[in-house]
Amino acid sequence: MIKHKIRTKPFLYITLRQRRGVFVLLGVIVLLIALFLTLHLFIQPGTVIDSTFEDDIAAHHDQAQPESQARQFDFFPFDPNLISKEQMLQLGLSSHQADMISKYREAGGRFFAKEDFEKIYAISKEDYALLKPYIIISQDNRYKDESAKAKKTILFPFDPNDADSLQLITLGLNTYQTANVLKYRRAGGVFTVKKDFSKIYGMDANIYKDLEKYILLPSVSAEAPAIAKSVNQLDLIEINTADTLQLRQLKGIGQVYASRIANYREKLGGFFDKSQLLEIYGIDTSRFVLFAPQVVVDKSFIRRININEATFDDLLDHPYLEFYLVKEIFNYRDAVGAFDSVAQLKDISLIYDQLYFKIAPYLTVTKTKGIR
Repeated sequence: MIKHKIRTKPFLYITLRQRRGVFVLLGVIVLLIALFLTLHLFIQPGTVIDSTFEDDIAAHHDQAQPESQARQFDFFPFDPNLISKEQMLQLGLSSHQADMISKYREAGGRFFAKEDFEKIYAISKEDYALLKPYIIISQDNRYKDESAKAKKTILFPFDPNDADSLQLITLGLNTYQTANVLKYRRAGGVFTVKKDFSKIYGMDANIYKDLEKYILLPSVSAEAPAIAKSVNQLDLIEINTADTLQLRQLKGIGQVYASRIANYREKLGGFFDKSQLLEIYGIDTSRFVLFAPQVVVDKSFIRRININEATFDDLLDHPYLEFYLVKEIFNYRDAVGAFDSVAQLKDISLIYDQLYFKIAPYLTVTKTKGIR
């Protein structure tokens, strides 16, 4: 039997030529790696970045920084009564602070002294300390009467026989005219028709023209005897304690309106002025003048809310207190602590004078009893 001897080459055998090729390839790879790592030393490539993208990056960076670090003051003398929002931002105030100052002024608020600027809720003590040397309250602006009053004027229905001095000034009368109205009433004078109000010494014809339609009195004298007669024939009604049966004794008030008065009285916590009856749906000035002389108001029966103990919902339930206002009251209480008096609410920039005197009768810092 013949045996054949088979010869095989190792599968991993590399020829001399192949070995040379491997070494050359390795050298090329090493050279390319070295070139890649050192290329930046010899070439500076230009990088094109979209300008909008750069702006977005910068905006994101500024937004990420704390406001105290991002803001820089550029101090210059300024009058807080006159400075524009753009100038406030240039000064270094934040957009929120500028808005709060603008809203305070738009609501009729004025800065009469440097210290008034610190009362703006958004202005911190640190900011005020930095800005105080640059605050200038000009004498012309501090004592400006008519222009400042024009901004503060708020028109609303009123009876000149019982409107107080603050209401008269808010309506646009100056201090001299207001004093004459009060003097006339103290002397026993009574306004029976609208025209009587124009006869007050010093009354300006233009002011009377603006106020005439808001005066809760008859337009002509022929109506006055009829109203006086109805008052003599009917008993006076104390509006905070009368039930619906008593309310129906008011001229022009039936079952529906008596129920509306009682329901609104419960929501308010009582009435502090008879003119509040005009806030009830359906009661206009023509109906109001029919029964207004019969109405008397005892403010001692008003139900008051303790602002130091009230919950958010307690305040929000009152018709005069809107969400934004309740939020500011609670923010202030959290920042400062318990209120020492209701008057402290005027430190909140959103609460202007007319609003304060509208809500103040319903608030207290001590527990009180009232109608239920």
